[in-house]
Amino acid sequence: MTNSSKENLNLKIGVLGSGQLGQMMCLEALPLGFEFYCYSPEKDSPCERAGATATVASYEDLSSVKTFLSKIDVLSFEFENIPKSTLEFLESEKKHIQIFPPPKALVIAQDRFLEKNHFRKLGFRTADFFHLTKESSQSKTSIPYPWIIKTLRFGYDGKGQVKVKDEGEYKDFLEKAFPTGKEEYLIEEVIPFQKEISIILTRFQNGEIVCYGAVENEHKNHILDLSIFPARIPVGLNLEATEMASKLAESLDYVGTMGVEFFLKENHMYLNEFAPRPHNTGHFTQDCQSFSQFHLHVSAITGNHPPTDVRPKPTLMKNILGNEYKESLAIARTLLKDDRYQLHLYGKKEAKLGRKMGHMNFKGNLEEVNPLFHDL
Repeated sequence: MTNSSKENLNLKIGVLGSGQLGQMMCLEALPLGFEFYCYSPEKDSPCERAGATATVASYEDLSSVKTFLSKIDVLSFEFENIPKSTLEFLESEKKHIQIFPPPKALVIAQDRFLEKNHFRKLGFRTADFFHLTKESSQSKTSIPYPWIIKTLRFGYDGKGQVKVKDEGEYKDFLEKAFPTGKEEYLIEEVIPFQKEISIILTRFQNGEIVCYGAVENEHKNHILDLSIFPARIPVGLNLEATEMASKLAESLDYVGTMGVEFFLKENHMYLNEFAPRPHNTGHFTQDCQSFSQFHLHVSAITGNHPPTDVRPKPTLMKNILGNEYKESLAIARTLLKDDRYQLHLYGKKEAKLGRKMGHMNFKGNLEEVNPLFHDL
């Protein structure tokens, strides 16, 4: 830990959520002397199996949440889809406990309409969008087809979204869209992008920001497949994305690590979305021969100062999904004979189609990687 002081060496860290992101935070925190606690409805979770003390309860159970808060010194998140009522409760508890990032950041991140409006207020380019409700469905929008229609909340990895190519498909969508009349969606224009880019940054309590620079990402079936660091883009675009992400973090009074996703179109950055937590596209940092995103997150939320020297080296990250999991593990074992490869498994009990079971990092450039790496 960088610049640790006696006052924060024995802090008890708690996170809402208990998946692989919490697991990787825990694996950074425990060797540094911090106690680590997780809270979620999941039993025998990846986070608990890494050594965290677990509370298994519903996120809506505010009494259990309050008891959990009484056990810790600082609260963070490894999962952003926390019920809004719970986030409002946490906002009221901020006078009793430190909470990083602020709950308002999660409120914005989990509502696509709030998120896009926040981006626009900051002057950022985004896809054109329209807030679709039963009432607004009677109105016309000027956004040209094709569209992506997304549920307003709680969608990820391609879940909760559908592509609509024309008026006929839109009418078909509307016939089933409002079974209760309260459903909300966001219509977005489809951006014909050149590349998908992300920025992983950590903002510290003193306002300083550490950023690794742009990451280039490739997806398959709406799920991240490969991250390439550094991104193969001009320096000026790298700086533009970094500045936009930093401005976003400052606007939220953010503390901790966050992931910010962009589309690159006609050499302009379009802000797509952000995640108020460490991010899948930042997993390369575990083997970038510098500080990992999880180390920086733990450092930031516990009141430490940024490291004096963060110089990540070229690194690749490949997600390992539940699809053909045994075959992927066999390939990974072969690749591990070369010490430039590092395997990170999450300890999930069941391999499911599309489920993230782990990832593998390669310390080097894309041109150097074994072709087997792409078969994971």
